[in-house]
Formats: sequence, C-alpha cells, structure tokens
Amino acid sequence: MFGMTKFGDNIEDEWFIVYIIKQITKEFPELVARIEDNDGEFLLIEAADFLPKWLDPDNSTNRVFFHRGELCIIPAPRKPGAVSWLPATPPTIPQALNIISTHPEKILASESIQAAVNRRIKGWCNKGLCQTGAVDTGFLLRLIPSIEPTNWA
Repeated sequence: MFGMTKFGDNIEDEWFIVYIIKQITKEFPELVARIEDNDGEFLLIEAADFLPKWLDPDNSTNRVFFHRGELCIIPAPRKPGAVSWLPATPPTIPQALNIISTHPEKILASESIQAAVNRRIKGWCNKGLCQTGAVDTGFLLRLIPSIEPTNWA
C-alpha cells in the first residue's frame, strides 16, 4: 500500500502520521512501514546525533522502517559480503522486507535513536490518543487520506 499526504507548513501533522504508522505496525505485527518526506529519511534527521558513522543520506534508502512498533535500520556490512544476508548497496524493497522478516532482532535501531523519535511523537499520547496504552487502530486507519495498492516487486 502507498499513502501520501500534504501537511503544508504544519510539521506536527507529519509527526502525527509517524505516530499513526508506529501504532499501526505495533497493532499489526506483520506490517512493515517506511516513511519519508521531501527531505528523505526525516526520522534519521531527528536522530542525527545518535546515528552510526556509516549511515548517511547517500546510503539510507530503503534502510529505515517501522516493524512491530519499533524503528528498524537495516545495517550496511562493514565489508562487502561479510554478512551474507546484508546487501553491500542499499537494499531494494523486496530485499529489505526479506531482511526484516528473517532478522528482526538484528535490525532494531539503537535505544538512543528510538528515544529521539519517540520524544518527537510522545506528545500525541498526551493529547488523549492513547488511552491506557490502547489505540483505536480502526480510527487511525480511517485518518490515512489516500491509499493505493503498490506492487513493490
């Protein structure tokens, strides 16, 4: 699926969408979501002070996802071919989905990166959107403005 929204000058709308996507992937653990904007991987911009040295805008494509409500970063191998399941170049979407499904524990973003993103979206819980840890996922799904099927293969 593919969704697109126009948030204009209100950057908080963009972070609300991040909150929604995080909650949906938590509620439906089989889903994987990728979020980007005009700046590219803006989640990494938020956590720039905590990123590994190898990660930069040139190699971050298709490496940053939400899975099971957690931010995941597919690492790059230190040496090409050193880790058989990691591609030497940024992964394709099918490669990324395969890595996420087969190695979910090895791709979790560090606690400091997770914390940086979570600090940014924490305010949405304070606005009453998550009562006692439960989120009305049906409501959240209805908030997504346009969804079109996409073939990633």
